[in-house]
Amino acid sequence: MLDGIRVLDLTQYLSGPSSTQMLAHLGADVIKVEFGPGGDPARVLPGLRNKRSGFFVQQNRGKRSICVDFADPRSHELIAELAGECDVMVENFGAGVLERRGLDYAALSKRYPKLIMASISAFGRTGSLAHLPGYDIIGQAYSGVMAVTGEADGFPQAAGVGIADCSAGAFVFGAIGHALFARTQTGEGQHIDVSLVESLFTMQALAVQRPSVEGSDSRQVRRGRLHGAVAPTGCYRSPDGFIAIQVLAPQWDRLCEAAASIGLGDDARFTTSELRAENRELLAEVLEAWMLTFATDEDLLKTLAEHRVPASPIVDPADAGDYPWFRERGALRDVTDPFIGDMTVPGFPVHFSGHDEPGDESPAPTLGEHGRDVLVDVLGYDEAQIDGLFAAGTVSAPALP
Repeated sequence: MLDGIRVLDLTQYLSGPSSTQMLAHLGADVIKVEFGPGGDPARVLPGLRNKRSGFFVQQNRGKRSICVDFADPRSHELIAELAGECDVMVENFGAGVLERRGLDYAALSKRYPKLIMASISAFGRTGSLAHLPGYDIIGQAYSGVMAVTGEADGFPQAAGVGIADCSAGAFVFGAIGHALFARTQTGEGQHIDVSLVESLFTMQALAVQRPSVEGSDSRQVRRGRLHGAVAPTGCYRSPDGFIAIQVLAPQWDRLCEAAASIGLGDDARFTTSELRAENRELLAEVLEAWMLTFATDEDLLKTLAEHRVPASPIVDPADAGDYPWFRERGALRDVTDPFIGDMTVPGFPVHFSGHDEPGDESPAPTLGEHGRDVLVDVLGYDEAQIDGLFAAGTVSAPALP
């Protein structure tokens, strides 16, 4: 889908690389600029085999790597020239880093007005907090996600996955597509500014609007395993451990039919959505007593499914391969890395009816693996120029892994 689109990737760790990996998956030529001597710090994150990081491989398949000495001013002009040969540039540096080197959007857009540039940061490129650094957990904290997650009498808790990084990466991925479309209409590029905080704050379905509508008494607080506004919704004890259910008003009668043996639909304590929310703990006790009458979780989930009650096992991601759905949807992919060997990664989450599923990307690059190729086929440098850059250390020779 993105054949012919070239992306300059100046990102590290997760938020930016997750976005550009999706672009590579759709066929974009993604040139990953890494900074010596170690390159993307994600290259040493777990899991590791043969000094190769599975974390790095997962986020950087299908990209080309060129490694430069960012302290060398000649590398700044080299990056600017690469930007001029690309449709999109993505970065997740701290405030001021690119500005001091003449590589920010204000500088580059004067030279290359068609360039689309996407910036990912904790708090965005404008506003009074734009200067502050921050990673995923900072995004979760400032966005309010942690304030409403965890047990009522315990610590606020972060999610067990990088939801700020990955949601920001997904927003950038989508925004780039729209910016490319807009460029076909205007002929001009633009700057995309995405923050970790806003990427999560926009997901606050109740906690922002409800107090403004109903007053401060409607403030959302941590409720632990049970949802505070909708019941029964949350995590419940089951024969084999735990399952999740989410029953909104339209599904309540279906749950009552499934649990007809205990007369759930006739219980005056649960006849309205408001009463169910108010008595959520008691409702959980009643439901769990019924759930534990089943021999296995499989039997329980089968009964709930027959009555179209939304329910799910609590899947450990390490066991996802035991659930056929993940393979059926391509949500799990097996890839082969030249250093790690066979490994399993999450698949591409979007399916297009008008295009075949993309094939396997090339392996994640070794550090600086494609430096010479990029200088030749993107910038058209001759051998003398390239040898000079390598001799000066401006561009690093390929390093393993």
